[in-house]
Amino acid sequence: MFDSKYKEACENMKLSDSFKTGLVKMMKQESKKAVPKRRLVLATIAAVILVSTSVVFATNYATNGELIKSILSGFGYDAQQTKGDALETDATAAPSATPTAIPTAIPTAAPTATPAETTAASTQTATTAPKETTKATTVPTGRIAPSVSASAGTNSVTVKWNKISSPDLVGYKVVASKSDSTPKYSENGYYSWITDANTTSCTINNGDGYNSGDVGKFSGGTAYYFSVTAVYGEEWQKIAGNAVQVTMPGTPLTAATCPAVNVNASPGTGGVSVSWSKTTDATGFVYYKVVASVGNSAPSYPDDGYVTYITDPNVTSYFVANDAAYYGGDFGGKFAAGTAYYFSITACYDGDVRSPGNAVPVTMP
Repeated sequence: MFDSKYKEACENMKLSDSFKTGLVKMMKQESKKAVPKRRLVLATIAAVILVSTSVVFATNYATNGELIKSILSGFGYDAQQTKGDALETDATAAPSATPTAIPTAIPTAAPTATPAETTAASTQTATTAPKETTKATTVPTGRIAPSVSASAGTNSVTVKWNKISSPDLVGYKVVASKSDSTPKYSENGYYSWITDANTTSCTINNGDGYNSGDVGKFSGGTAYYFSVTAVYGEEWQKIAGNAVQVTMPGTPLTAATCPAVNVNASPGTGGVSVSWSKTTDATGFVYYKVVASVGNSAPSYPDDGYVTYITDPNVTSYFVANDAAYYGGDFGGKFAAGTAYYFSITACYDGDVRSPGNAVPVTMP
């Protein structure tokens, strides 16, 4: 039945004689022109599409929609479920109903899913960030500053503080300063590091050395500010206690107790060899400073600068090259051959005590 209707529709597609005559005339005229291959191909494709579309719609009209139904059935389309559709009730509506239904369903489904996913991701980010920030800024409680007191003895000062029972306590740093009225670790160095939480006192003797800061070596007759810094937690949070000023009792440190050394100097190949006697007070010794001057016949550190320093008390000689650099002093920061210099050694001890030795004049070779 379908084949007969299709053939009948094809037969009914008759063109008028005048249309045929005009079409043939136009084709003859156009055939005389040189047509680019690309334009000819595009024109042929357009003609095929136009004729094919006309044949399909005309045949579908003649067969009451049987042609399109048969094509759609190849894709799983069931005509029984679409009764009342425009394909059966109105043949002229069929071409417009199909394209409007399909594109409407596709674009409306995709955008509705995308905003929902975006909103969910944004909500999760907003709720996670504040939790991490709050956790990172949490400060442990129960960390207190030590309460400090200090008193002078016969030849010493005893520093005391209250016991701290916090489980975060790492230890106590006993600190002191000559000039800072609020000393604390680590800005002002320290005298002792105590990790036993039950220890609450520390005795500092006259002449004891100090780590960093401005103390150097405790000296009788000098006033110091004493304090204790409590150290807490893995991050080593430092909380300083109050400070108490006490004068260290006992005899002040002098050059007599921190002896100078005996110096010798002689020219050599390409420089001057400087030697000296070993210090007799290795306990409070800090370093030797090798010094020189052009105009000062008794040079000393720090007023006349230095060429080097030596921290080993057993080292008692140093060779000064004729082009060696110099720090400070009065001759331009570098030795020069043919110039006369005064060479000496300053022995430095705890408590900022400096004992300059004798000077020896030598001309740099």
